[in-house]
Amino acid sequence: MENGYRKSVFVVVYRKTDKGIKYLILKRKLHWSGWEFPKGGINDNEEIINAVKRELKEETGQIPLSIQKHNFLGKYLYKKEFQDRGKIIGQTFSLYSAEVKNSEIVLDGREHSEYLWLSYPEAHKKLKYGNQKKCLEIVNCFFEQISKFRSFRTASGKLVLAGKDAKNNEELISQIETEENVFHTAKPGSPFVNIKLSKNETASQNDIKDSAIFCAAKSRDWRDNKSDVKVNWFKGKDILKIKGMKIGTFEVKNKKDILIKKQEVERFLKENVN
Repeated sequence: MENGYRKSVFVVVYRKTDKGIKYLILKRKLHWSGWEFPKGGINDNEEIINAVKRELKEETGQIPLSIQKHNFLGKYLYKKEFQDRGKIIGQTFSLYSAEVKNSEIVLDGREHSEYLWLSYPEAHKKLKYGNQKKCLEIVNCFFEQISKFRSFRTASGKLVLAGKDAKNNEELISQIETEENVFHTAKPGSPFVNIKLSKNETASQNDIKDSAIFCAAKSRDWRDNKSDVKVNWFKGKDILKIKGMKIGTFEVKNKKDILIKKQEVERFLKENVN
């Protein structure tokens, strides 16, 4: 707690359906009445990602398939004093989204009485407070952005995007931050691939390897040769667009080589059939 504010997480929970993304909202009955999404305080010495997982389990009974951090922080005062919160006068929060598989939710009956799975417009209309509406807007815009590209997640859960064609590669490059990791095969004919990182996040060597394998698996080099593929790895700041270059092509400096073995691509394709 800092200056009377409890540190907390807001978690926009969603699942993918044949009719698009559905968002989970819960009907609050403790302290106030109205609709919200899962949220809760961070315990002393608790890692924030563990707080997200714990709150999801406590409030929904769900274990997330993936968790995404979003670059949004907020702060609010309680509208009245609560005896069970001592000297706490409000909360600061950081925003996360979490995908779950099952639609059946196990509520914490002390805090919530009902739940709904709703489309974005429906959920936005139901939410009671402006800061929660803003969080839902940010998450929904994020999904609209990434839906333009191919995507997968590394073993650690990092989101990876890839272009679908030359024009789409241009769009992908335009949204890459300067310190984000980018990949392209040494030979022509692959999508540009980008690990998406939130502020202060870093990609591990395993994330980098997973992303390079993804790049190799989607390349012309692999399609034509079915053998080892050399992938270039660089940062967003190392990508240059020189006047006269074709759509979807770029100049790259400070690139490093990663050799992806045939067996690694075959294993990736077997495990990621889509």
